[in-house]
Amino acid sequence: MRFLNGSALKVLMTLTLALAGACIYAQSSRDSKPFLPDVGARNYGAAFNCADILKRLDADRDGYLTRNEWERFFDDSDTNADGRLSQDEVQPDSRRELDEEALRPDQGRLTAFERLDANKNDAIEISEWPGKEKDFRYLDANHDGSLSREEFLSRNGRYWNEKFENLDFNGDKLINRSEWLDSDLSFDRLDRDHNGVIERHEFYNPR
Repeated sequence: MRFLNGSALKVLMTLTLALAGACIYAQSSRDSKPFLPDVGARNYGAAFNCADILKRLDADRDGYLTRNEWERFFDDSDTNADGRLSQDEVQPDSRRELDEEALRPDQGRLTAFERLDANKNDAIEISEWPGKEKDFRYLDANHDGSLSREEFLSRNGRYWNEKFENLDFNGDKLINRSEWLDSDLSFDRLDRDHNGVIERHEFYNPR
């Protein structure tokens, strides 16, 4: 075995120190709970960029962040009043809602069902249905003249819910929030220009 010369030894020592430093940094990063939200394999910038931060903190929506707005955000987010913000406390609301939606995928449609069930008899009658009668008949699988929760949440109901024309009840070529039969979160995701309505191109080209 040949001995390393001085130059090679310096290179080896440098690489060893660099590797040790990387291991120490990785361990400390893993042990600590960072400020950044947990976005899994997704890029942090894509999930929580400057626009997201400004939108959350800019209370008066003037496009600028003031010290008062920041301090109010800090106080509101510091739920345990320890003078620090943890990852859970600064996690974007949309991320929190997405987690909840993944756990309860039918929650939005159940909310829509309860909104349509005006007489609260746990069924949607034809008189309560805002759409076309033929669509009501399509969803009414047992033909008893009403839509049960199971029928509203069925595969037929989901398939029907995926057509723009079916949800545009008043025929104005827009879907407003009262016509939307799913979660508010899914409506907001489709309403990319945030004008309170979903246009055809937004509906068929979700982000």
